[in-house]
Amino acid sequence: MGKIRAKSVSKNKNIHLRRLKLLIQRYKQAYITQGALLRLSELASTISDMRDFYPAIHKMVAEFLHAENFYVVFYDNSTNQYSAQYFSDEKDQAIIDQVSSNEFSIGLTGYVARTRQALLCDEGLFNTLVEQGEIQAQGSPCAHWLGIPLCREGQVIGVMAIQSYNAQYRYTEVDLALFNSIGGHTITALDRVKNRELLEETVRHRTKELQSTNISLEKEIQEKIYAEKLQAALYRISEITGSSQDMASFYLAMQQVLAELMPAENCFIALLNKDKSTLSFPFYLDQYSEPAIERPLGRGFTEYILRCGEAKLINAEYATKLVLAGEIQREVSNPNKLNHFCTSWLGAPLLVEGQAIGVITVQAYHQQYQYSEQDLSILRFVSQNIAIAIQRKLATEQQKQHQEELERRVFESTQELRQTNLFLRQQVEERKKVEAKLFYEANHDALTGLANRQMFLQLLKQQFALSKRQPKLQMVLLYIDLDRFKNINDSLGHHMGDAFLVEASQRLKRLIREHDVVARLGGDEFVALLTNLQSKHDAEEIAQRIVNSLEQPFQLDEHQVHSGASVGLAYMKPEHTTAEALLRDADTAMYQAKSQGRNQFIVFKDPASESVS
Repeated sequence: MGKIRAKSVSKNKNIHLRRLKLLIQRYKQAYITQGALLRLSELASTISDMRDFYPAIHKMVAEFLHAENFYVVFYDNSTNQYSAQYFSDEKDQAIIDQVSSNEFSIGLTGYVARTRQALLCDEGLFNTLVEQGEIQAQGSPCAHWLGIPLCREGQVIGVMAIQSYNAQYRYTEVDLALFNSIGGHTITALDRVKNRELLEETVRHRTKELQSTNISLEKEIQEKIYAEKLQAALYRISEITGSSQDMASFYLAMQQVLAELMPAENCFIALLNKDKSTLSFPFYLDQYSEPAIERPLGRGFTEYILRCGEAKLINAEYATKLVLAGEIQREVSNPNKLNHFCTSWLGAPLLVEGQAIGVITVQAYHQQYQYSEQDLSILRFVSQNIAIAIQRKLATEQQKQHQEELERRVFESTQELRQTNLFLRQQVEERKKVEAKLFYEANHDALTGLANRQMFLQLLKQQFALSKRQPKLQMVLLYIDLDRFKNINDSLGHHMGDAFLVEASQRLKRLIREHDVVARLGGDEFVALLTNLQSKHDAEEIAQRIVNSLEQPFQLDEHQVHSGASVGLAYMKPEHTTAEALLRDADTAMYQAKSQGRNQFIVFKDPASESVS
């Protein structure tokens, strides 16, 4: 009994011992995993360049696993393309640049990406996958391979793998768990490093932009200051152009404006005469020379500007080249005096309508000042305004003649315009009369002057639509047929028939109210549209008056004829859907009156009702 109890106690101790060893192993593995993750977090916090990130990951993995051969391949789900981000391999390092995306897809890398599962692969499993057609052999054969998928938001974005060419070292499930845990947090670290790299790149780019912007702003400020100076000069020139009493005061004021922008102690203006053979100098200011007098054209700087037609900056070196090229000649003006040659010279043509009429010049002596391209731009700008002022003066002399000629032409043109306007008004009036006549003829009966069928139908439709909208407005239609018209027309002739129709239409017009409408539809058929009736009896009373009136004898020249009228009367009712339906009912009632003896009116009623006269 004691032996059995001792064996039971020994067995329990062994179970507890195995559990403790397993727990210690798990704690050790957790400690290693935690250390790896802490190292990974530290890398993500300290590294800001992706070129340093992957080698650091490789180094960290190598501290915990056998990872002499390590690589990271990214996978693009939209294009199904693989790209190696980092590759360190003791055998295939030299050929990695030649490996295509397709070769990754058919190997173990593509297999892990497709299955979305970590893979611990030895030679046996590798051969099995090749035989099953899952993969194809790629690169140098390895003894053991460990690869895990890299996922972001449920999608595989790449594969991270380590491999061993040494058959003595084999990866375990523990290694797989550790590597898988590192891979799961690698994406987070990768995103942090990328974001930091992007941020730093953005900061560098923004800093560079700001530096460029500062340079541009400084340049813009200088340009603005320069532009403000030019703008102020423009205002001064405008004031001078309008306020100067004569050209001499204008030239002097212009030189003072130039002196505020550049050295202009030596300045002159030269103008061509009309035949362009000589130069005159209306303004000449020079510290070494007396005022110039009119002279023929020669080979000086002034003539050179006239030939070029554009502003020029001429320094001593440029002047020497021009002399050697024969473009200019420098002559001694007075052998008894010391001659001073300018060392920097600016000249701009005075252009009027594209033609040079003269030159404005500033110059400096003995290296006192070297003019710049900016000074040349200012002089070019001022020369345009001087040319405009000269042009105005020349234009003023001709203005009086032009004004007189213009007044004469305006007077003649005004007379012609008045005649033309009068003729056009007459034409417009005539056209209005013709249009009014055509409109009247198109809408009225030529014989009686009453509205014709076309106009009546248009008026009927308008009144019908109005009555539909306002049912209280009673509307009645009278359809009138003249009795015995054919006998009168056949026996007395068409002339008498027409006279009879005219007299009948006059009687009808006298019997209806002003706002009602009477029209001739054709032949001996007439209609009357009565609106705004107070009661139905009013319409019947008008119909009876029409019958009585047309029953009276007609005196046509020496002939006295008798006629009469058959009148159909139709009230507008809710069941009338169209104006034509109302006209048809009145026509039906008129035929009933004619068939029942003529010379009477009949009110249209439904077929089930009796006709009432």
